[in-house]
Amino acid sequence: MDTLKDKTAVITGAASGIGLAMVRRFARAGAKLVLSDIDDAKLALALEEVIGRGATAVAVATDVADETQNHSLLETAIDEFGRVNVVCLNAGVQGSIGRSWSLSQDDYEWTLGILLGGVIHGVRTFVPHLVDHGDGHVVITASVMGHVSSPFNAPYTISKHGAVALAETLFHELQTEGSTVGVTCLCPGSVNTNIANAMAARPPGSVGSAKDGLGHQILEISQRALLGGLDPAVVGDQVHDAILSGHFWLFTDENWDAPIAARAAEVAERLQPQFRAPPLG
Repeated sequence: MDTLKDKTAVITGAASGIGLAMVRRFARAGAKLVLSDIDDAKLALALEEVIGRGATAVAVATDVADETQNHSLLETAIDEFGRVNVVCLNAGVQGSIGRSWSLSQDDYEWTLGILLGGVIHGVRTFVPHLVDHGDGHVVITASVMGHVSSPFNAPYTISKHGAVALAETLFHELQTEGSTVGVTCLCPGSVNTNIANAMAARPPGSVGSAKDGLGHQILEISQRALLGGLDPAVVGDQVHDAILSGHFWLFTDENWDAPIAARAAEVAERLQPQFRAPPLG
C-alpha cells in the first residue's frame, strides 16, 4: 500500500490517545475514516473534529469485547464506503493492578476481554474481508509489555503478550499463503495518553481499578511515566509510515530495547528472570 488517500480505515479506541492520533494522521493522508469507541461522548467530539478538518468519516459506538458489535462495525464500514483497507485494533484499558493471586476472576476477564478478546474478534471479523480483496493492512496495538513481564500488572501483561503472539502468527499465516495483506505490531512505550488517569477515575475496588495500596503505588508510577511520554501525534505518524512501508515491528522509542534484549538472553540461556525497566524520564 503506497498511500492512504481514498482508502478506508477503521480505528478502534479512536476517541482519544493513540487512536485519535491515528485518526488525525489518516485524515491528513486523505483516508475515509470509521471511528470506533465505547465512549459515545468522546467519539462524537472526535468525529466532529475530523469532519471539521474536511475528512470523510463516520462513527460507530462499539464494545470490542463483544464479537457481534465487531461484525456490526465491519458491516457499517462496508455499507458506508464499500470496503475496508486498514483496520487498527487499538482499543485499550490499563486493567486491574495488584498481586496476580489477589485479583478477581472479573478483574482478569474484563481486562483480557478488551485487550486480547477485542483483538481476536477484530482479526476474525476483518481479516477475511481484507484477504478477499487483497488491498489491506492490519495494525495491532500491543505494548512493550508484550515483550517483558511486569510485576503486579498481570491482566495487562498477559493480554499484551497474547496480542504480540497473535500479530506474529497472523503475519506468518498471511506470508505463507502469499497474501498481500500487511500486518504491523505496534508496541508503544510511554505515550502521553489518558489510559492510566481513566483507570484512576474508576470507583475504588471496582473491576479495572487499582487494588489495595500496592496497586495504587504502581498506578502512580504509570501515571508519571505516561505524563513524560511521547506525544501521541508522533505515534500517529509512525503508524502511518509503517503501513505504507509494510513494516511489522513498530516500537515507538528505544527506551525498552535493553530490558527486552536482556529478557531474550535470559530465555535463550535458561536463566532466572529479572524485571528491568528504564528510568522514568
